Amino acid sequence: MSSETHVLVSMARGISASLDTLLMIMRIFRTYARVYANDLDAVLAPLTTVTGEPISTRFTMPNGLELATVGRVLVVAGNERVLEPYKATAATLIIDDLDECHALLTRTGAQTVRGPQAVPTGRNLTAKLPGGVQIEYVEWDDAQWGRAGGRPA
Repeated sequence: MSSETHVLVSMARGISASLDTLLMIMRIFRTYARVYANDLDAVLAPLTTVTGEPISTRFTMPNGLELATVGRVLVVAGNERVLEPYKATAATLIIDDLDECHALLTRTGAQTVRGPQAVPTGRNLTAKLPGGVQIEYVEWDDAQWGRAGGRPA
């Protein structure tokens, strides 16, 4: 193989690898800042007043955590013992495909902290990215998209 052919083959392999990466880019529909509280109701009243946004989702997890969204804020509430494992998570991203997301995270060297697992709004996983930031990724089910006003096209 000539050196020119070798360069072209190497370039083609690089393009192929880049295309594989491009084909596996997850779509992020929403990003929620996470805040933590001991009393959900005490936080929701002033938060809805200040933002002018209604409570759009509210539910309780089997472990006792209470969650609610107001605008693009996710309030996670519970006692300190129940909250502790979740406080390292900085944000929640609503994505299109949790399995694809998990594959991408694994390829980047992220560490799965929790999940993938079923949750009241669909499925989620929490991952710690290289560099230390921890993010929750959620794939909403049809029922949650219905409560949220419909899935974007």
